[in-house]
Amino acid sequence: MASAFVLVEENSNIPIDRLMRDIQQACIEAKLHLIYGIQDLDSEQNMKHCALGISLSNQQESGLGKVNNTIRVDVYDEPALHQYRELEWIDDGRIYFNTLIIDEVHQNEEVTLTFLYYFLARYPQMMVWIEEDWVYTMSDLAKAWKTSNMSDWCYMNPNSL
Repeated sequence: MASAFVLVEENSNIPIDRLMRDIQQACIEAKLHLIYGIQDLDSEQNMKHCALGISLSNQQESGLGKVNNTIRVDVYDEPALHQYRELEWIDDGRIYFNTLIIDEVHQNEEVTLTFLYYFLARYPQMMVWIEEDWVYTMSDLAKAWKTSNMSDWCYMNPNSL
C-alpha cells in the first residue's frame, strides 16, 4: 500500500489556503513536524497545489541514523484536473475530489493515522480511501486511534475496528 486519498464530495470547494491553515493547526495539535515544499500557482498567482512533508516530531535514532517517518502530502485546490473519482463499490453515484493525497503510507502508518485523526476532526464530512483497500470515516479513525496498534490500523477492515 502506497497512498491514501482524502476525499470530499465534488464541488465542496474548500479553499486551499483554508486547508493549509487547518493542516498546520492539526500538525501543531498532534505535535507533528511540518515541512513546506513546492507550490504550483495559476496564471493569477493563486495557489492550486502544494506539497508538504509531515513527520513525527520524536524521530528515533537507528543504526543508520535517523528513522525517517515522513509522509508526503499533496494538497489540491478544487477544481483540478485528474483529481476526481467515483467509488464504484459504494454505488451512491457521487463524484469525489482528492483534496489530499498522502504518499509513503507503508511503514509510516503511525504518522499517517495521527495526521488524519487531527485533520479530519476539522472535516468530518471527508473520508479516507486507502489505495486498493478500504474507506475510513472520522468515526473509523477515532476507533483506530483508541483501539488499534498504530502500525496496523490501515490494514484492517474499518468495520472490524
